[in-house]
Parts: sequence; C-alpha cells; structure tokens
Amino acid sequence: MSPKTIFTSVALVIALGSLEKSIVTTPLPIIGAELNAGQALTWVITAYLLAATAVLPVYGKLSDIFGRVKMLNISILLFILGSVACALSQDLTQLIASRVLQGIGGGGLIALAFTVIADSIPAREVGKYQGYISIVYAVSSIAGPLLGGYFSEQLSWRWIFWINIPLGAIAVWMINKNLRHLSVKRASKFDWKGAGLLMTATTLLLLLISPEASLDATIASIALFTVMLLLVWVERKAADPILPVRLVSLPGYVISVLLILCSQLLMFAVLVYLPLQMQWQKGMTASDSGLLMMIFMFSITTGAYFGGKQIARKGYYKRFVVVGFLLSAIALWLLHFDLYLSAALAAAGLGLGLTLPALSVVVQNVLPAEDRGIGMSLFGFGRELGGAIGVAICATIFHSQVPVVLAEGSENTLAHFDPEALAQGFSMTYAGMAVVAVIAFLLAVFAMKGQALSSDIKPHAVKDK
Repeated sequence: MSPKTIFTSVALVIALGSLEKSIVTTPLPIIGAELNAGQALTWVITAYLLAATAVLPVYGKLSDIFGRVKMLNISILLFILGSVACALSQDLTQLIASRVLQGIGGGGLIALAFTVIADSIPAREVGKYQGYISIVYAVSSIAGPLLGGYFSEQLSWRWIFWINIPLGAIAVWMINKNLRHLSVKRASKFDWKGAGLLMTATTLLLLLISPEASLDATIASIALFTVMLLLVWVERKAADPILPVRLVSLPGYVISVLLILCSQLLMFAVLVYLPLQMQWQKGMTASDSGLLMMIFMFSITTGAYFGGKQIARKGYYKRFVVVGFLLSAIALWLLHFDLYLSAALAAAGLGLGLTLPALSVVVQNVLPAEDRGIGMSLFGFGRELGGAIGVAICATIFHSQVPVVLAEGSENTLAHFDPEALAQGFSMTYAGMAVVAVIAFLLAVFAMKGQALSSDIKPHAVKDK
C-alpha cells in the first residue's frame, strides 16, 4: 500500500478529531440560550478536551496489544455514538455527559492516526507528510467555526454533531479497506490498573490547570500526588506496564516529548491571546483579528511543509528544531514590545511549524514496533497537554496584571478594562512565553542529539488472525 493511500485513509480521521475542537465554539451562545446553560456552558468544550486527552495514552497501549485497525474502529464508533447523544441532548447535563463519551472516542482518532502513519511510512519520509497534516489541521481549524456558524444559523446547532455520522462512516470504510495489513497484535495482558490511575492523574492535572474548574488547589494537588505515587507503585509491579520505563532510555525520546509540549504551549498562547489583544486592546473586530491570525496559521503550515521536505531529502532534523525555537523566541519578544506584528506572527508560525516534523521523526525513528502505539500516544499526549498548560500559564500571567472585573448587574459581561493595564497584561504574557521559547531553544541546542534517520519500517512480529 502506497504512503499516499495510507495517508489519505487517515486524513479524514485527523480532520474529524481536529474539527470537533473548533466547530462547537461558534454555536455556543445559541446552545446556551436553548438549554439555559449559564456560565457552565464552557464545559461543553472542556468536557470533550478533558476526556479526549485523558484516554490518549490508553488507546496507544491498547493498539499495541489488539491492533491499530480494531482500536480505530472502536474509537470512531464511540465518537459517532457520542455525536448522536450530543445531537439528541435536551439539557446541559445530557450534553456535557454526551461530550465526555464523544471525547473518549475522539481521543483515539488523532493518536491512532499518527501511529498508523508511523507504522507505514519510514521516519525519514514521514517529515514531508507533516506538511500535509498541518494543512488538514489548518483547514479544520478554519472550517470548524464557519461550519458551526452556518449549521446553527441555517439549520440547527444539532447538525454540528449529526454531520459526524456520515463522515465517520466514510472514515471506517476507508480504514477497513486500506489498512487491513495493520491488524497486528501481540499476546500480552493489558495493564488496567495502570490505565485507570493514569487517566485519573491526567484528569486531575487538567482540572487543576483549567480556568473553568473551581477546585481547591491544595486538595487537588494532594490527590494528584497520591495518585501519581500509586501509579508508580502499580507500574513497577505490572508485567507489561502502560508506561514502559524503557521509553525513557530511548535516545532523544523524552527531550522530544518535552519540546513538543513547549512548541504547542507557545502555539496555543498565540492562538488564544493574540486575537484577544487585537479585539480588547486595539479595537479590531472578530473577523479582522481572524484574518490576521491567518498569517500565523499559514506560516505554521509553510514551516511544517518546508521542514518536512528538507528532512526527507537530507536526513537532518536538529537544525530545524533549533532554528524553529530561535525564530519563536525572537517573534515573541517582538510581540512583547508590540513591534512589527505581521512579521512577528509570520516568524512565530514559521518557527513553530519547523519544529513539528523534526520532533515527530525523532520519536518515530527510535520507537520499537511493539511500543510504537504507546510511544506515539504519549508524544501526542505531550502535545495536547502543552496546549492546556500554555493557556493556563497565559491566564495566570495576564490576570495578575489585569484583574477580571464584571460589568455592573451582569454575571458574565466584562467591564471595559483600563487600556494601560491591558497593554501591560498582554506584554507580560508574551514576555513569559518568550522566556519559555528561549528555554526550549537552549534545550534543543544542548540536550537534543542528532541521529541517523531510518529509511525502513520496523515491522511487527505477529499478525492478528
């Protein structure tokens, strides 16, 4: 099976997973009005993200044991069932519960899609496909809010969930038609105790850093620490632990997971806070700020495509990570000083785009076939966690400079901020992110080692009968 056919088969899966994160944003006010949601409305988004991130490593390990295709089918089925439940929800509680089910399915979509690509395309060649993946992400990110607005205005907000049924059915057909050769498994007992503790720890961590969750920080931190200790104890006794310690010894693996976390942290900081700055501080409309962000998204896609092509041609990758974080640091300092906005966005996008294929090929290159599912999923987990941490850090820095003040007589309408406080808040936020970019640059220079990229696929040993 050709790499292009394999990529086409999983591209729709990637699109489904990324589309679901953005298509809900536009209809939220309409959903809130119909379901009398109030301030709890943001949990419609948060519930999906929490569930999807928590199950990410579990899907990877299950696919190592039971096979990629089987777990992809289960993931898409749960995603479709969750979508149906969302479309039929009659109140906010039902919708949030349905979004959790949808997220449990959605967590496997992108994680397993990336693992399938790693199974089928050599590490040296996979870099250029990162450009195509970035295009899928960019199109989904743009199409999501547009489709959400169209469905909610012309038909019903419920259609943002109904649309997943035919798309999911096509994805299942393509996967089972083109990826049957990846139905590979191995004889091993799944580490259910470790999986449960890992999901619990992940959920606690995400709730702890989530702005929407009102947890007691002390109690939540103690609970998280306790669960982590139990996880370490259980994993040391497990025959085939869900978190294999051997991954730590793989050259470049841990540093790549850490750097992809930094990359996504910086990306989400810009994606979330720059539009807010353009609208709150500079008086732009939502449409104008969205058009400005197109520079950032286009630059990410360009950087990923160019970097991937060069890695495939020459086999070098470290230079792209180093240059990528250096460009990002310079761009964020420009944003901090409010200089050359368009150029800064272009440099930030190009730099972060360069890091994506380079870090992906390092991980794929060192992972043995039997650990490729969990290894790629933990890499994806680092990517998702980076976005959540980035938003949380930015919120902390921003609100330390600009306290939230509600308009008189309203529970959810922000009052006009002091212009100087706003400017200071955004400036310090970008300064904090610039420091992160500098740290990532130094890690890439001194902790990341270059290695030869493989031109072959490391095969599985046992086929699923």
